[in-house]
Amino acid sequence: MSIVQEIAEWVHARPEGAISAEVAAAFSLTVSKASIVMGQIHRETRFTTRVEHFCMVGENRRGRHTRRLYVDQVRDPQWHKTPVIGINDELQVVRFGSIVEAERTGGFVRVSITRCLNNSQATHGGYRWAVETNEQNR
Repeated sequence: MSIVQEIAEWVHARPEGAISAEVAAAFSLTVSKASIVMGQIHRETRFTTRVEHFCMVGENRRGRHTRRLYVDQVRDPQWHKTPVIGINDELQVVRFGSIVEAERTGGFVRVSITRCLNNSQATHGGYRWAVETNEQNR
């Protein structure tokens, strides 16, 4: 599970929401990193969020404006792995469990594989690429 998902679920479980200092303390992050993650949570469509702006007054009687994040709904990530297969002119076949795996272990470029899959590019690395289906023999 990603840190974004973990923090969103943690904030969702808190009826009082959270500020970046509370997230930083709970997840051993710096306040800056916690603030960045909270911004990501607020921007992602899989989370239903709301933000409350308020002024915290410290011991020195000076106010500091901050935001409290509330997460009303958390949904699972919307991405999924796409198994791909590449076939070259000599009918050699390469298979990968995902496009990212093809990039990491096979040395291919994931953007180019994606372009091949949506028919805006014919080949990449000497292979024609397709989404692997269950009907294809392994």
